[in-house]
Amino acid sequence: MTKCSLVIDLGFGDAGKGLTTDFLASQNPKESVVVRFSGGHQIGHTVSTDTLTHTFSNFGSGTLLGVPTYYSEHTTLFPPAILDEGDFLKTYKPKLYFHPLAMITTFYDIAYNRAIEKQQNHGSCGLGFGTTIARNKAEVYLYANDLQFQWILKQRLESIKLYYETKLESQPKSIQDYYKNELKDYNEDYFTDSCLDIKKYYSLTSLSELKTTFEHFIFEGSQGILLDTQHGFHPHTTWSYTTSKNAIQLIKTHLKAEVEIDIYYITRCYQTRHGNGPMSNTKPVSLQNNENEANVTNEFQGEFRTQALDPELLNYALSSDAIHHQDLKPQKHVMITCLDQLPGFSYENLLQKLDTTFKSVHGSYGPRRECIEKLQN
Repeated sequence: MTKCSLVIDLGFGDAGKGLTTDFLASQNPKESVVVRFSGGHQIGHTVSTDTLTHTFSNFGSGTLLGVPTYYSEHTTLFPPAILDEGDFLKTYKPKLYFHPLAMITTFYDIAYNRAIEKQQNHGSCGLGFGTTIARNKAEVYLYANDLQFQWILKQRLESIKLYYETKLESQPKSIQDYYKNELKDYNEDYFTDSCLDIKKYYSLTSLSELKTTFEHFIFEGSQGILLDTQHGFHPHTTWSYTTSKNAIQLIKTHLKAEVEIDIYYITRCYQTRHGNGPMSNTKPVSLQNNENEANVTNEFQGEFRTQALDPELLNYALSSDAIHHQDLKPQKHVMITCLDQLPGFSYENLLQKLDTTFKSVHGSYGPRRECIEKLQN
């Protein structure tokens, strides 16, 4: 029987999806593959071992264990970053599989994203994810399949360049100037060379073809349910389904047959959020052991904020996700992370306030998989 484990963030992101994915991959690494089913190159999932702490953006969080990563048609890829991260991780022999229709982000997408974000302040990462999705919705495409063909690649880039030049005509001069400034050092040959050079890391395939090779499919989610395009709070949302929606669709379409589904819902023991989007009105928290926090205030996402956990938001996220898999009745688990940062936090008290019954409860008291404990069966 094929086993599918879904890693879903119940909040606004940054809860520990990388840690959890790495933990699940460690159970049976030779038979596992990580599946990216939402988001793309804008993620930052941190995994720590005794010798290395690395934030994954272009490779799945099982890579340090030799587990390959599959990118579905719902995701984005940025070749220059793949090349850089792949070369950094070469000791671990990183391996990627791409669906041929996985979407490619360009420097034009990034420049337009940053120019617009300077005006809107919605909390974007500034890495072109949302603008790539919007461009594809406008039927101006660049796919993983195109990366194999240099002439095709150059024609696609010309179309994308024209697409943004047309969009900019209706924008204020300040945005036009910011866009041009972002591209002033752009080298198209560098981008196209990166597209060709990453061939050493990937192959094109479908999820259906991988089911004869792997037994455990670990669906590594992106961001959090409270940023979901359907269930988040406009305009502070992502251009992606961050619930289990895409993962369930992929399982039904490509894995079929007998599938055992476990969903691992992730939350810190406190609430976090980047930028100026809404947070529920809970009390401040006093944290410890958070000197090495990977999520910090930055230019595009804005301030990294923390507050006490809100059970109402967790119940909302759980109910929103249940909509997408209620016919499958998966086993549900919860992973509560950063317990070492909030001494005195009572997971038992939290569970009493949640409307969902979990098969197991895990807690993390540190950044490594060895710091994860099973708190309750």
